[in-house]
Amino acid sequence: MKSTPNQNRILWVLLSSIFVAMLGIGVIAPVMPLYAAQYGAAGFSLGLIYAMFSVSRMLFMPMVGNLSDKSDRKRFIASGLLIYAISSLGYIWADSITELIWVRFLHGFGSAMVIPIAAAYIGDMSAKGREGRMMGSFQAALFAGFGFGPLLGGVVHQWAGPEYVFCLMGGFTLLSLVAVVTMLPNSTGREQKKQQPRSSFRETVRNKRFCGLLIFRFSNAVGRAALITFLPVLATGYEISTAEIGFLISLNILLTSALQYFFGKVADRTSRVLLILIGGLINAVALLLLPAGHSMFAFILISLMIGVGAGVAFPAAGAIATELGRSYGMGNIMGFFNMSMSLGMIVGPILSGWILDLFGIPYVFIFVGVVEILGTTGSVLLLSKRFRVSTLEIK
Repeated sequence: MKSTPNQNRILWVLLSSIFVAMLGIGVIAPVMPLYAAQYGAAGFSLGLIYAMFSVSRMLFMPMVGNLSDKSDRKRFIASGLLIYAISSLGYIWADSITELIWVRFLHGFGSAMVIPIAAAYIGDMSAKGREGRMMGSFQAALFAGFGFGPLLGGVVHQWAGPEYVFCLMGGFTLLSLVAVVTMLPNSTGREQKKQQPRSSFRETVRNKRFCGLLIFRFSNAVGRAALITFLPVLATGYEISTAEIGFLISLNILLTSALQYFFGKVADRTSRVLLILIGGLINAVALLLLPAGHSMFAFILISLMIGVGAGVAFPAAGAIATELGRSYGMGNIMGFFNMSMSLGMIVGPILSGWILDLFGIPYVFIFVGVVEILGTTGSVLLLSKRFRVSTLEIK
């Protein structure tokens, strides 16, 4: 089944707007630890500032996702982008740890109305057998925007200061908002919305594949959150600049983006669970190796490993989520799918900050590496009906 010209136009509007929105978010990644440190944030408090973004996402995403199955998805996306833009000013005006926490909460609320709803919008458009490449395209745009962001943010911070980074975030978000309001059609059509099934979390969680998907998303997010939050802490110990830190964060995310569409096509032709297993274990090993990286070259190699791991696993996970969305409601599934990621983004920084305060920075990455190994293994057991080691086939 080929896409119509109208569907291609909708897809490109969504992909470009998500790219610009994520670019705006990504620019602050290498800046936040240093910016928050000006107000005395370190260890646990720094983890709490990062985690509050995901606390808000976790609270609102299931509700927003379910509501979007009954209403116009475009309204949710546009409203969320407007909140993004307002949040960018909040970062500049904040002058304490408490105020930064509340700005992060507002920013997370806006995110709850954008990313999962855009994913549901694209899921609605996905033909059977093409879920991997459609979600691969969506995640390629998402990771590309977030990947270029830290690189740009690190350079702008070094040359102009943090306030200009937040202004940049607001400007990119406003561009995305204009594209959505002026070019994106309202929702996906009344007939398709009427056909959308809707289920409660209690009904959905009875599906073992759904539970396996949530476990994978959660454990991966724990590792990714620790990486973004505490890689700057680890790297600055070896006199690596903010621009170089931005490059390291961007490198693995951009590689993940570049691999999304290819492995999306692979996920449409082979075992999606096997791809999740391989990608998850590559990520885990890379995280465990981070404390051994004492140079920029070593950090680059490990960052590339993380990019490959996510590039292999994420399109397959997104394809499974799309399949489940046809049975349980696309907005509903994408809301809970991203909620599990937000829960990981909460647990990761807070527990990692606590471990940093007690034991030191190397143990942060050992902890999250073990979490990812356990999470990947558990998710594979729930996602697969049987595991054939002899043929390397997981179904």
